Amino acid sequence: MKKIYFESRQQAAVFHNPLKEGRLDTQNIEVRLDPLTGQQSTFNGGLEEKVSILFPETDYAYLEERARATEGTCFMCDGRWRTTTPTYSTDLFPEGRLQRGETVLFPNLFPLASFHAVIMLGNDHFRLMNELDANLLEDALSIAIESFEQCHRHDASLRFFTINANFLLPAGASLIHPHLQLLGSPFPGTHHQTLLERSLAHYQKHHSCYWLDLLEEEQSREERMIARMDDSAWFTAYAPTGANEVNALWPRTSHFLEWKEREIRQMAEGISRVLKGYHHMKFSTFNFSCFSGPVDQWSPEFRCFLRLVNRQNIMAHHRTDDYYFQKLLKNEIIIQRPEKLASKLRPFF
Repeated sequence: MKKIYFESRQQAAVFHNPLKEGRLDTQNIEVRLDPLTGQQSTFNGGLEEKVSILFPETDYAYLEERARATEGTCFMCDGRWRTTTPTYSTDLFPEGRLQRGETVLFPNLFPLASFHAVIMLGNDHFRLMNELDANLLEDALSIAIESFEQCHRHDASLRFFTINANFLLPAGASLIHPHLQLLGSPFPGTHHQTLLERSLAHYQKHHSCYWLDLLEEEQSREERMIARMDDSAWFTAYAPTGANEVNALWPRTSHFLEWKEREIRQMAEGISRVLKGYHHMKFSTFNFSCFSGPVDQWSPEFRCFLRLVNRQNIMAHHRTDDYYFQKLLKNEIIIQRPEKLASKLRPFF
């Protein structure tokens, strides 16, 4: 019995097109459905030729000017974090914060969950995405996993954790200084909950893990596979939830507290390589979220899973890339086919 279906629906729009001297034009539209959630992603081939309109090129002079203008007041720079950032109870972290190399973890001043931490990604106020090297990310992810272990040990009700990033202003960052955000809660967020519920439903129906079934199917097709590391697999999303979505999957682990050095290293290495690819394609901002099953149990139906997307390029008057179609109708627009994106990113692995 087939377990994974890559479904799509076809439709056409017909109109007299002034760009084609008023001739009758038929544009074919493909709507892809995510195999787990049914999330719709819509592709019109004409959009690939209009990327310069939807994603104007990064204004690096403006970005550098913004970086210089904000560095003097950045609370993370020049060691200011030591006196300007909050601290946790010493019952949770003996030093109030966690630190490894140039990365530092401290509380978010305006938390959105019981545990909401920020990790400063290095001392440099400004980095391009291709300058977020694997060693720096590995240090940050190491203290992220350490914080989850200590949080759950301190309060067993904190069972659901995510690792997240907003990089630069169009991606929702309020700071130019690179950083990660961690969330820990007694219950999962909306999308996290959907992933867990649909994974369980698949497991109950097929007696197998959706994520392993998905990986097997993607590996057999190859067109969206980017690379397979020892303990993780990297591929593009069939029905992306954001622009140029890349996914990573850890087949042997269902939650973060099972992670060892190799899982952490491979997440750091993979993200760094994808970001180098994004930079090569002239993108400059991104978001990612990495999801875990509940950390107090092995969940045969779930595996740790990463979504990484790029956002609108930074420029003086950047347009948002998230509007009614995504925000309210809950659909996504595919700018370039995931299969094409995978072929562009493979050389970076």
